[in-house]
Amino acid sequence: MVEYFRVGLPYIRIRFRVPARRGGRVELQGRFGVITGASGEHLLVRFDGEPTVSIVHPVELNYVEAGEAVEPRSPSASPPE
Repeated sequence: MVEYFRVGLPYIRIRFRVPARRGGRVELQGRFGVITGASGEHLLVRFDGEPTVSIVHPVELNYVEAGEAVEPRSPSASPPE
């Protein structure tokens, strides 16, 4: 039985073997967002341009900082040639 008062980001990192950290960038079905916290065994993610957070299972996400997803670069962010 899961003791929900002890469940949080450290637990999620160990349990699901994901690099979930508050402020980490993630991607889900082409939408990018930021991890804002945890709720039970799920992550709270604020997707770019959306006013509310979404509850997402940790294994459904691609973790941008871990190299599993690449954010599209804006033309102004490209290095000079």
